[in-house]
Amino acid sequence: VYNFCKQWYQRRVAITAGDDAIDKGDELEKELNEMKEELLKAEFEKKELERRLKLTEDELDAQNTLRSELKKKTISLQVEDERIKEDMKGQVQAILEMEQLVSLIDQRYEELEVDYNETMEDLNAL
Repeated sequence: VYNFCKQWYQRRVAITAGDDAIDKGDELEKELNEMKEELLKAEFEKKELERRLKLTEDELDAQNTLRSELKKKTISLQVEDERIKEDMKGQVQAILEMEQLVSLIDQRYEELEVDYNETMEDLNAL
């Protein structure tokens, strides 16, 4: 009887230890599954952040490209503006020269008109 009780007790202890080990194994498996799920969430968040970073980098590249193009256009417009100013100065100078020429022509015409009138008066006096 003693041996039987001892064996029964040892089996019961072994079964209880086995049950405890199974329970502990189930808990560890549950923790492992939770950790895997957290890892998947973290990987998803990482990919999402990488995607956002890529978009941000692309946006920065696009803005830098646009900024460069705008600088080039600004420089081009400044050059064009200077060219137009120089053209206008040339046109103003040409207008001034034409006005001087017209003034000289008017002055010469008046002189010729005076000479003509004097000549006609001289002819009429004869």
